[in-house]
Amino acid sequence: MKAMPRKWIAVATLCAVGASGCATTDGSSGWGSKETWGTVIGAVGGALLGSQIGGGTGRTIAIIAGALAGSALGNWIGSNLDEKDQQALAASTQHALATGQSVDWKSDHSGAAAVITPVSSKTSTQQGNVRRAPVIARVDGLSVLNQPYRAVKSANLRAAPAATADKVGGFREGQTFTALGRTGNDWIAVGRQGVLVGYVHAPLVAPVTQAAADQATDLDSISVAQANGQGFDLDALDPGKAVTEQVALQTTCRTMNYELQTSQGTESKTIDACQSADGAWQLG
Repeated sequence: MKAMPRKWIAVATLCAVGASGCATTDGSSGWGSKETWGTVIGAVGGALLGSQIGGGTGRTIAIIAGALAGSALGNWIGSNLDEKDQQALAASTQHALATGQSVDWKSDHSGAAAVITPVSSKTSTQQGNVRRAPVIARVDGLSVLNQPYRAVKSANLRAAPAATADKVGGFREGQTFTALGRTGNDWIAVGRQGVLVGYVHAPLVAPVTQAAADQATDLDSISVAQANGQGFDLDALDPGKAVTEQVALQTTCRTMNYELQTSQGTESKTIDACQSADGAWQLG
């Protein structure tokens, strides 16, 4: 099934209740002048990084750029990078945060360049609200993903993260959905219109490519006829019937090193960013 154009569906399934009180453990893992832009946006503090599913363009990148402008790099970015470069650097930052891998960025017009390197990562346990269909089992300790996935082969959707759990639907090869999180026993929590609607075994699915990520998922826009053909009971999975409850969620924090070079010289800074319970990234 071909994914429909992105509808910018707001995903509020996993909702942070605040940064205070979180326990962390080590793990493996343009408005006005440029200067004014950086100062005003930076004053907001704690700007979200990547608050939209599959973000990579538009408002999401503007938010990331604003967060960077308010960070330790703020004055340098505001003084030496134009808006296009700020947004490009923000997109590279989003990629480095999401993957935990180093990213080399170079401007396509100004000669500016940066190396963004995650130097350490740790996990954070937060309490967050999860909306789930009543027929779907509750699971504590989900590691937050909140990104588009696809089925790499046909796969069953189950009411609990176990092969013996009741089947509540099935994915066709290539079908896309929002992966809300991963369970400790390697199942993916599946979301539809902001509601947890089942679990699929992780080896049967994979993240979509960045090019395809900027689209609404097939499961969000599935028709009644299509759902019936795949075993989904849309009435049982109706978002209006969802149960909301607070559960423990595992999120990620990263320390990021920036080596930024412009015509004015080189700047090196380290900043911290943490994923909130809704999958967004926040500067510390």
